[in-house]
Amino acid sequence: MGILDLFRRKKDDEDLELSGFADNEGDFEESDDEKPSKSQGRGRHQVGDWEKVVYSREGVNIDDAASRRGYVQSCLTQMEEGTRQIEALQYEYRTVTGYLHDMELINELPKEERAIINDYAKKIYDNEEQRQKYLKRQGKMTDKEYEHVEKLQGQEDEIIKKMKESEDYHRKIRKDLIRLDNERQAYDLRKIEADKALNTNRNLSIFTVVALLVILIVLVSLQTVMRLDVTLAYMLVILVAALSIVGLYMRHGSCMQERKAVRAAKARLIQLQNTVKVRYVNNLNLLDYMYLKYGVESSSQLQSMIERYHEERAQRIQFEEAEKELADDQRELLRALRNSQIRTPEIWLHQPEALINHNEEVEVRHNLIVQRQSLRKRMDYNREMVIGGARKEIEDLARTYPRYASEILDQVARFQGVEL
Repeated sequence: MGILDLFRRKKDDEDLELSGFADNEGDFEESDDEKPSKSQGRGRHQVGDWEKVVYSREGVNIDDAASRRGYVQSCLTQMEEGTRQIEALQYEYRTVTGYLHDMELINELPKEERAIINDYAKKIYDNEEQRQKYLKRQGKMTDKEYEHVEKLQGQEDEIIKKMKESEDYHRKIRKDLIRLDNERQAYDLRKIEADKALNTNRNLSIFTVVALLVILIVLVSLQTVMRLDVTLAYMLVILVAALSIVGLYMRHGSCMQERKAVRAAKARLIQLQNTVKVRYVNNLNLLDYMYLKYGVESSSQLQSMIERYHEERAQRIQFEEAEKELADDQRELLRALRNSQIRTPEIWLHQPEALINHNEEVEVRHNLIVQRQSLRKRMDYNREMVIGGARKEIEDLARTYPRYASEILDQVARFQGVEL
């Protein structure tokens, strides 16, 4: 088994695992009037070059076993992190897909069953409308805000904590990336300075040789023509020449050592940048998805919504008697949805208008599709950019250095738990 075959088998397993998500992709396509505008772009954040994972072997001594294994291990670690991210995203992806599937089932119900569901949904909607007229007052939360927080189902503190941690982590990683960029620029400047020093040293060497030759010619002329004793001068010239050669040689060695150190440090810095970039993009996408899911722009906004929700909930308790009829209708709607084989009927209690109003249905469908596209994009990034990029780098390394292919294959196999 070759290293390419091993990676192809791994890639086939990944494609098979994700193919189940893509089978029904066409079932949930939006019509022209339902599709989001292009102005929505990528999301709330743009990452530019930080999204790209760059592989560079500059400064990595592939012929050195430790350096080679460390480089391959770095690629394998990125593949492992990408795999973990994909596995974490799959549950949420299945959940959102299940919601979309339920919407399709509801739209395909027989007229009699749909009429029953619509009847209960309309009763719920009308009851809520009457209640909202009574509750409408200054400082009151909107239905959408209330429902957003209500869907958290007691997970408010956990979600706020997770969102704040992600925001703090985002700022920390961004600072790290800026610092790493500055360090890379500093290494570039050091390399330029080392190159300038080498060039200066070379010019000084030429000047020294020429000067010594001129002095020797002058001394020989004085000794030959004027019969002067220049023995002491010869000794001084030899001493100066020796000191100059030693000084220039030491300076040259120092410059070469500086260049080598800069290249090695820059190679390590690039590997570190790649790891930080992957974490930056994944955390950035997580923030975008949470903001999208909970309809907020920041954790402070969500915190404010939750505080207002608790106040509103205390006020709404006073109207429990008036809501008994609403609760009965909701139970009937749940029963009707379950009888119609709807897998997640509970979500329709919070959006009954979507069952009777096409525009609201389009909005709910659009939000779910946007959420699913966000999840799919995150999975594709990890599969193609993180895992695929690392895989291609290792394959190219094995092709470029065939004498180490067997060793690289063994390292990959051990990392993946494959026995050869």
